[in-house]
Amino acid sequence: MNIGKFLMESSNLFTVYRWNNNPAIVRFSESDNIFNNLLLILFVFSSEPKETLIKILHNKIYEAIPKIILSDISLATKSKIEEKGKDLWEEVIKKTYQELKSKIDKNISKKLLIQYTFDEETEKKIKMINLLATQKEASINERVFPEYYNEPKKRNQEKIESINIDNKEEIEKIAKDLFEISIKLVTMIRWNKNHRNIKSSVASHSFFVFLTSYILALLSDLDSDTIYEIMVASILHDLPEAFTGDVISPTKRKVSGLEEIIGEVEKDFVKEWYIDKDVISKKIQKYEKYIYYPFDQNYGGFVKTADLIGALVESSLEISTGNQNSYFKDTFSSIKREILRISPIDVSQIISEIESTILL
Repeated sequence: MNIGKFLMESSNLFTVYRWNNNPAIVRFSESDNIFNNLLLILFVFSSEPKETLIKILHNKIYEAIPKIILSDISLATKSKIEEKGKDLWEEVIKKTYQELKSKIDKNISKKLLIQYTFDEETEKKIKMINLLATQKEASINERVFPEYYNEPKKRNQEKIESINIDNKEEIEKIAKDLFEISIKLVTMIRWNKNHRNIKSSVASHSFFVFLTSYILALLSDLDSDTIYEIMVASILHDLPEAFTGDVISPTKRKVSGLEEIIGEVEKDFVKEWYIDKDVISKKIQKYEKYIYYPFDQNYGGFVKTADLIGALVESSLEISTGNQNSYFKDTFSSIKREILRISPIDVSQIISEIESTILL
């Protein structure tokens, strides 16, 4: 499995649903959950050295990789397996990484398939971030299905309360403010005017862009400053859509000047959102250029290429699953041409591997 095929496999995270044995009013995919984690990590660790933040964000990809192959298994089930088989589940995970390592390009696997460790305080914060994302999911669905979510929400809250870290209240405040808008991205489906067989949210797409742009950065042996910018811009590039909705590029370009006006509207909405949020407003100024101009400067070409590859993968999924809407075939062809035109590195092999999964 090379990069294009790996990215196609990674799209499984669009349809690996969490809490899948419970009814839900909002069905969170694994990629939705990862995006919520990435967003919160970005703000909680905003003052850390760039190299540290890169490694923390990298680990979220590393942790997600087994689910690409294994699908999701609930925490309760894993606990029961571990009770009966001790280290059996760890062996399953180990074999999953070995399986992927044997298939993916060696130049990328040696950089991607590593896990970093941190000091105890940092590890606790990372754990709390994951618990806060899980708690938000449970809280939303508990409103309609309390009999299914009361108990796991209670257990999860107990875990949150047991964590002793600095700035705990601040982290909880950041989570509250960020999830206020990120949940909108979870419930926004891309390509909304077209029927889709495999749906992906804006949040899922943002995770996929993050994954893809990071891999492109690793392939290019970029310096840590540029990798940092690529990561940040990838996570934040669609954040304004939480306020404006998904305004597609053809609409923005229908009339000269409209795209610029929409850009100004996005800035207005984002500033109105954070202006009265003390903690967020102090941190977000550091990231504003990545929110408003994610495709600019040296980092922008990688983020834009990853954004288009994400759309290419989504189009290919529709074609390969028999969606008869000619829009996706036309879109696949036009996006392919655009990627080859703007990409800062040669991604023709990646595109060929994606294209091989469909019959045009």
